[in-house]
Amino acid sequence: MSHATIATATATAVEAASTAAAEATRQGAPVVSQFFRSLVPDLTSPIQLVLLGLAGYFTVRSALASRSKGPEQFAMANVQEVAVPTKRDFTPEELALCDGHDEETALHIAVRRVVYDVSKARGFYGPGGPYANFAGRDASRGLALGTFDTSILTDLDDPIDTLEDLDKAENEALDEWAAFFVTKYVPVGRLVDAPMTPERQAAAEKKAADKAAAEKEAAEKKEAAEKEAAEKKAAEKEAAEKEAATEEVVATESKKDI
Repeated sequence: MSHATIATATATAVEAASTAAAEATRQGAPVVSQFFRSLVPDLTSPIQLVLLGLAGYFTVRSALASRSKGPEQFAMANVQEVAVPTKRDFTPEELALCDGHDEETALHIAVRRVVYDVSKARGFYGPGGPYANFAGRDASRGLALGTFDTSILTDLDDPIDTLEDLDKAENEALDEWAAFFVTKYVPVGRLVDAPMTPERQAAAEKKAADKAAAEKEAAEKKEAAEKEAAEKKAAEKEAAEKEAATEEVVATESKKDI
């Protein structure tokens, strides 16, 4: 039954009750007596049958709804508060301490700078698990690339991986993993860069300089190797040409002798 039908039936009932009261008053009948008499359903009245049916319908629906939800939904004494760890910031070095190396140690990993407590899945992320390399680390790049190799992990004293070089497919893969972690595990904080102290700044500059020097040395070695390979190829070509020329001279002399 639609809301419009209910409203129409209710309005009709109110109008009928008002008319009956007015008629009773006009005839001098006690209104109170008429009121109590109206409380008894008149099964010959279509209006009262409709109202009686509506009352029964809503009573049954309310009872079924309460039964389906269960009493625990309404009794505050049965509500148990779930302990959620206080959210905090983790530097890469602090996160590394949460590697779950034993049962007493928390097991956390970071995905897109959000730190999750994955302690309930030690079989996957704990020692010996398929994702153990991500324990206490930023797993973002590995999840995006689909690799568990430790070589893709950022050093603890380096800035957090910006992931700026990921392509569309890799970003989409990482987004799917991030959505999975949001629905599966409890977020306990965010991964943040450690404060840049003078000591850390000096160490970072030295590391950058050492890296640049190593890259330069590698480039020079590559260039030297390529130069050596080119010279060797040129020498081989020259030797082949001399050999071909010698064979041609021999062949020409042989023809003269004939």
